[in-house]
Amino acid sequence: MLPEAPRRRDVWVRTAVLIWILILAFVCTRAVVQPYKRTLFTTWEQAGGDWEKGHDLYRNSWGPDQDQFRYSPLTAVLLVPFHHLPIRLGGVIWRLLNAGVLLGGFALWLRAAPSPRTPRQQAVLFVLLAPLSLSSLNNGQPNPLIIGLLLAALTAVEGERWSAAAALVALATAVKVYPLAIGLLLAVVYPRRFALRLLLALVVAAVLPFACQHWDYVAAQYVQWLARLGKDHRWDWPLHMAYRDLWLLIRLFHVPLTPRGYLGVQLGSAAACAALCLAARLRGWPQRDVLAVILVLGTCWMTLCGPATESSTYVLLAPALAWTVQRAESERWPRLLGLMPRMALVLFLFCVVRGLWPGVNRIHALGLQPQAALLLCLAYVIVLMRELMKGKRQRDGNVSEKQPEQWRAEETALTEAVGW
Repeated sequence: MLPEAPRRRDVWVRTAVLIWILILAFVCTRAVVQPYKRTLFTTWEQAGGDWEKGHDLYRNSWGPDQDQFRYSPLTAVLLVPFHHLPIRLGGVIWRLLNAGVLLGGFALWLRAAPSPRTPRQQAVLFVLLAPLSLSSLNNGQPNPLIIGLLLAALTAVEGERWSAAAALVALATAVKVYPLAIGLLLAVVYPRRFALRLLLALVVAAVLPFACQHWDYVAAQYVQWLARLGKDHRWDWPLHMAYRDLWLLIRLFHVPLTPRGYLGVQLGSAAACAALCLAARLRGWPQRDVLAVILVLGTCWMTLCGPATESSTYVLLAPALAWTVQRAESERWPRLLGLMPRMALVLFLFCVVRGLWPGVNRIHALGLQPQAALLLCLAYVIVLMRELMKGKRQRDGNVSEKQPEQWRAEETALTEAVGW
């Protein structure tokens, strides 16, 4: 007979594999059976065709099975091949691409994440990753692709592949602008090695469409795209139709704050995230621990304070949520702090399950998803600040009060470099 520990490990590994096989089988089957129902893939493939034919990407009139295209011209360039595929085959390939980048990026990040993970622990993390991924994979949103690229970028930083990391962040930013938040946090923490590379990668991403179409057409598309981004705020939409972010909670609980004041909250919270990430670096924490801070704070900010958070956007938070829940368990956080990430997971699970039946808009109007994200963020920030104030750092899943001399030297050099 096998020992008990390997048997438990194998059960979790098999469970994780089975869950993801079932998810992929479901979403791919639905893409074949219902290629025009509850999907955004028709919007993506049409955008590729519009780019190829020189039609306006950001027109207001679209077909009954399509949404408005809100993404950058480079995204349209990358979607051209999908326009030439049969709609059913294209929908399947698009979903498999998103799932592959998400799972691959998560697997890479786990190798560079703090604390070596056993196969059983990694399997549990992949199980926890699944619920928040289902919505985006089902309707063809590119959010799994985005977080997969960001996870791969953080892994590249851990491996000192700075140019590759910048290219991955720029590619994610080209699809949706707010992934730039992770890039800016990396630039703040590693200004000499990453900031210039990120700037160059963003310039290349912005210029590349001009090599794929007539210059006047591309320039016009950029003007229209920026105009659309400036109008897409949903400040006063009905609660069940509004973005599911911190502004929804402000409206729900009647907090006396204007949109201009909320902009201050967005900028202030972004500055606080940057300060905490930099503080972890200046404390001499190992690079993988600093990158974990960037992942959690960056994705919390993107979902809570980003410019366009919908239900499916919360897949961006899935890796940070899974990792924090497991970390709270393994490190035995204080009872209340350990309970908060679990409560966040329960709220997200409830929203996912409730979304399978009609009438889910009433649930969305309650703001359960941003409340869950806020619980996760508050618990993590409190633990992080306690460790920073006590001079502690993480290593191999534990907290240690001692810093080796080489880390002290790195901290001194970095402090002198930024003039502190």
